[in-house]
Amino acid sequence: MSRTRPEQLASELLVELGIEQVPVPVARIAAAKGASVTYDTFDGEVSGLLYRDEERKVIGVNSQHPLVRQRFTIAHEIGHLLMHEGRPVFIDRLVRVNARDGSVTSEEVEANAFAAALLMPRTLVEPAVAEAVARRGGHVGREDCSPSWPSDSKSVPLRWATA
Repeated sequence: MSRTRPEQLASELLVELGIEQVPVPVARIAAAKGASVTYDTFDGEVSGLLYRDEERKVIGVNSQHPLVRQRFTIAHEIGHLLMHEGRPVFIDRLVRVNARDGSVTSEEVEANAFAAALLMPRTLVEPAVAEAVARRGGHVGREDCSPSWPSDSKSVPLRWATA
């Protein structure tokens, strides 16, 4: 799968649902795709899971994680729901995407790319970057993006860099 597919899918989903501003309502998107979202305490580093069978789709979210992480988890699981058919259960842990030991699958990378594109849509990120660059004379720092974007302080600058 190319890197553009998750972003394109996220963009099409936002258009389909008429979502044009942040924060993106991830629980509403999950519901629109037929999934219920539940919150519970999970053991260890489990951040979320997707369970689906012929009767239901459930996204489970670790209620002990910060709200920004919970939102990313929901978006990530929506990515699995839409892009990775055929597997009934995905259990996601807090892992490094750039692990060199091969512990992160291409499906996890795709779901992360989808989540980033869903939570920080290019159509909103690009104008915000342009405004920050104009305001700051060509330099954009973390302080320019993090307060206004509903995501963690590490993912926002990375998303801005790829916009």
